[in-house]
Amino acid sequence: MASEEEKSRWQYLNEEAKAGRLYLDPSVATSCRDASNKQIDLFNQLKNDLQSVATVSGLGRFPAADELSKMLGMKAVGGERDFNTAFQEHIDVLTLIRDTIEISVKKYEDQQVAQAQALTSQGADLPGGG
Repeated sequence: MASEEEKSRWQYLNEEAKAGRLYLDPSVATSCRDASNKQIDLFNQLKNDLQSVATVSGLGRFPAADELSKMLGMKAVGGERDFNTAFQEHIDVLTLIRDTIEISVKKYEDQQVAQAQALTSQGADLPGGG
Protein backbone atom coordinates (compact mmCIF):
# COMPACT_ATOMS: atom_id res chain seq x y z
CA MET A 1 0.00 0.00 0.00
CA ALA A 2 1.11 3.54 -0.62
CA SER A 3 2.33 5.02 2.61
CA GLU A 4 1.07 8.28 4.01
CA GLU A 5 4.69 9.43 4.06
CA GLU A 6 4.98 8.84 0.32
CA LYS A 7 1.74 10.69 -0.34
CA SER A 8 2.81 13.58 1.91
CA ARG A 9 6.16 13.83 0.12
CA TRP A 10 4.47 14.16 -3.27
CA GLN A 11 1.89 16.61 -1.94
CA TYR A 12 4.79 18.75 -0.71
CA LEU A 13 6.58 18.49 -4.06
CA ASN A 14 3.33 19.31 -5.85
CA GLU A 15 3.01 22.51 -3.82
CA GLU A 16 6.66 23.33 -4.52
CA ALA A 17 6.01 22.90 -8.25
CA LYS A 18 2.91 25.11 -8.09
CA ALA A 19 4.96 27.78 -6.30
CA GLY A 20 7.62 27.61 -8.99
CA ARG A 21 10.32 26.15 -6.75
CA LEU A 22 10.57 22.75 -8.44
CA TYR A 23 11.73 22.48 -12.02
CA LEU A 24 12.22 19.30 -14.01
CA ASP A 25 13.91 19.13 -17.36
CA PRO A 26 11.18 18.32 -19.91
CA SER A 27 13.25 15.59 -21.59
CA VAL A 28 13.49 13.67 -18.30
CA ALA A 29 10.03 14.58 -17.08
CA THR A 30 8.32 13.27 -20.21
CA SER A 31 9.63 9.77 -19.57
CA CYS A 32 8.58 9.97 -15.91
CA ARG A 33 5.11 11.20 -16.83
CA ASP A 34 4.68 8.45 -19.41
CA ALA A 35 5.81 5.81 -16.90
CA SER A 36 3.35 7.19 -14.34
CA ASN A 37 0.51 7.04 -16.86
CA LYS A 38 1.45 3.47 -17.76
CA GLN A 39 1.37 2.43 -14.09
CA ILE A 40 -1.95 4.23 -13.51
CA ASP A 41 -3.42 2.32 -16.47
CA LEU A 42 -2.06 -0.95 -15.08
CA PHE A 43 -3.52 -0.39 -11.61
CA ASN A 44 -6.88 0.62 -13.12
CA GLN A 45 -6.89 -2.61 -15.14
CA LEU A 46 -6.02 -4.61 -12.02
CA LYS A 47 -8.89 -2.93 -10.16
CA ASN A 48 -11.25 -3.91 -12.97
CA ASP A 49 -9.93 -7.48 -12.90
CA LEU A 50 -10.59 -7.68 -9.15
CA GLN A 51 -14.31 -7.64 -9.80
CA SER A 52 -14.03 -11.12 -11.29
CA VAL A 53 -12.57 -12.52 -8.05
CA ALA A 54 -14.74 -10.56 -5.64
CA THR A 55 -17.22 -13.44 -5.67
CA VAL A 56 -15.46 -16.68 -4.85
CA SER A 57 -17.17 -20.01 -5.43
CA GLY A 58 -16.35 -23.68 -5.84
CA LEU A 59 -14.79 -24.27 -2.44
CA GLY A 60 -16.92 -27.30 -1.74
CA ARG A 61 -19.64 -28.10 0.75
CA PHE A 62 -17.83 -28.12 4.03
CA PRO A 63 -19.10 -26.01 6.95
CA ALA A 64 -16.67 -23.11 6.54
CA ALA A 65 -16.79 -22.92 2.71
CA ASP A 66 -19.24 -20.02 2.59
CA GLU A 67 -17.30 -18.07 5.21
CA LEU A 68 -14.01 -18.73 3.40
CA SER A 69 -15.57 -17.63 0.10
CA LYS A 70 -16.76 -14.41 1.68
CA MET A 71 -13.39 -13.77 3.34
CA LEU A 72 -11.47 -14.28 0.08
CA GLY A 73 -13.87 -12.06 -1.83
CA MET A 74 -13.51 -9.33 0.79
CA LYS A 75 -9.73 -9.50 0.43
CA ALA A 76 -10.21 -8.52 -3.21
CA VAL A 77 -12.87 -5.83 -2.75
CA GLY A 78 -14.48 -4.30 0.29
CA GLY A 79 -12.61 -5.89 3.16
CA GLU A 80 -9.99 -4.60 5.53
CA ARG A 81 -6.69 -3.97 3.67
CA ASP A 82 -8.26 -5.16 0.42
CA PHE A 83 -6.48 -5.06 -2.92
CA ASN A 84 -8.98 -2.64 -4.42
CA THR A 85 -8.14 0.01 -1.80
CA ALA A 86 -4.41 -0.65 -2.12
CA PHE A 87 -4.55 -0.21 -5.89
CA GLN A 88 -6.53 3.02 -5.49
CA GLU A 89 -3.96 4.38 -3.03
CA HIS A 90 -1.20 3.67 -5.54
CA ILE A 91 -3.24 5.31 -8.30
CA ASP A 92 -3.70 8.40 -6.11
CA VAL A 93 0.05 8.71 -5.48
CA LEU A 94 0.93 8.07 -9.13
CA THR A 95 -1.60 10.70 -10.21
CA LEU A 96 -0.01 13.15 -7.78
CA ILE A 97 3.44 12.31 -9.18
CA ARG A 98 2.24 12.77 -12.76
CA ASP A 99 0.49 16.06 -11.96
CA THR A 100 3.57 17.34 -10.11
CA ILE A 101 5.73 16.53 -13.11
CA GLU A 102 3.34 18.29 -15.48
CA ILE A 103 3.20 21.40 -13.29
CA SER A 104 6.98 21.46 -12.99
CA VAL A 105 7.49 21.14 -16.74
CA LYS A 106 4.94 23.86 -17.44
CA LYS A 107 6.71 26.20 -15.00
CA TYR A 108 10.07 25.34 -16.57
CA GLU A 109 8.78 26.01 -20.08
CA ASP A 110 7.12 29.26 -18.97
CA GLN A 111 10.42 30.35 -17.42
CA GLN A 112 12.30 29.53 -20.63
CA VAL A 113 9.81 31.56 -22.71
CA ALA A 114 10.04 34.51 -20.30
CA GLN A 115 13.84 34.44 -20.44
CA ALA A 116 13.81 34.28 -24.23
CA GLN A 117 11.39 37.21 -24.39
CA ALA A 118 13.54 39.20 -21.96
CA LEU A 119 16.63 38.57 -24.08
CA THR A 120 14.76 39.52 -27.24
CA SER A 121 13.55 42.69 -25.56
CA GLN A 122 17.05 43.55 -24.37
CA GLY A 123 18.37 42.96 -27.88
CA ALA A 124 15.81 45.40 -29.27
CA ASP A 125 17.05 48.03 -26.84
CA LEU A 126 20.65 47.76 -28.05
CA PRO A 127 21.88 50.17 -30.72
CA GLY A 128 21.26 48.53 -34.06
CA GLY A 129 19.17 45.86 -32.36
CA GLY A 130 15.95 46.74 -34.04
